[in-house]
Amino acid sequence: MSVGLGALNEIGEVFRQSNAPNKLFLIMGPTTRKLSGDAVAGRLTKEGYNVVTHVIEGGATFDNAEDALRRVKESGAEGIVGVGGGSIIDIVKYVGFKLDLFTIFIPTTLSSDAIASPFSVLWKEGKSHAVRTKSPNLVIGDYDVLMKEPHKFVAAGFGDMVAKYTALFDWRLAYWLGDEPYLDFAAQLAESILNLLLRRVKDVAAQNYIGIETLFYAEVMDGYLMELANTTRVAAGSEHLIAFAIEHVAGKGMHGTQVGLGTIISAYLQNRDWRMVREALETVGAPTTADELGLSKEELIKALQIAHQMRNWYTILGDRGLSACKAERLLRYTKIIS
Repeated sequence: MSVGLGALNEIGEVFRQSNAPNKLFLIMGPTTRKLSGDAVAGRLTKEGYNVVTHVIEGGATFDNAEDALRRVKESGAEGIVGVGGGSIIDIVKYVGFKLDLFTIFIPTTLSSDAIASPFSVLWKEGKSHAVRTKSPNLVIGDYDVLMKEPHKFVAAGFGDMVAKYTALFDWRLAYWLGDEPYLDFAAQLAESILNLLLRRVKDVAAQNYIGIETLFYAEVMDGYLMELANTTRVAAGSEHLIAFAIEHVAGKGMHGTQVGLGTIISAYLQNRDWRMVREALETVGAPTTADELGLSKEELIKALQIAHQMRNWYTILGDRGLSACKAERLLRYTKIIS
């Protein structure tokens, strides 16, 4: 891993030290292409690497992932590079795993914990699927780039990280009552990361060096904890089910901000400090109400009714879900709707 201010300036040396192959396939999004993608491709070409580029639009879908898989296979590339946010990285992980390629991530946003996780979340027919893939061989985090990203991505990334507050509770619940595997060592590390992030919430809000570094390492560590525990449950529980349901119902929004809202709701159900979660999210500028997320009351009620169906996980949501009446009361209690 190579991180710090101006990390991309040393990209050639970093690639050589990591024994990255010469023939590379670089995947990016249309916005990322303008911000960093073309510049990264140009630098690598100048350093003597053979680089084929491809721009993906439309998010992390199975169709996009399979199309990228076909293109990379036809190119004969020995390594794959992802420049962008969570959607691009999820596709690159999928392709890298399927073709057993040397995999490199250059994140341009910190909107989710996709950076180093050994799972890809891909969408098909309106439903998300967590697919076992691989962690990257190399991650390059340039704080000059990440400190300038639109703040909504930082707020979303914080929302994805604060999820551990309720996810770890659900994971323990699943172990004792649902007979799911549990690794206390991974859970303890995850809790330490969460506590550090909460202590530095004002730095994250300011998007300064300390805040970006803390959020970056928290997201990277999430991935390695999933690898260690061999499950996403170390970082995802009922709050993620709520987020998946919101996206399923509304078909819009950023994953991390939806997870943040889900964490408020799950914390209330777990009889824990949901107000602390709400205040932390407000501090970083993340949405905490339906209006701020651009969602209707009806969409959120529907999402809460079906959230338990999004994954076969044992969580505080139970196996029957919430009734419409209880879902509305819950949203009012937590001030998500008025």
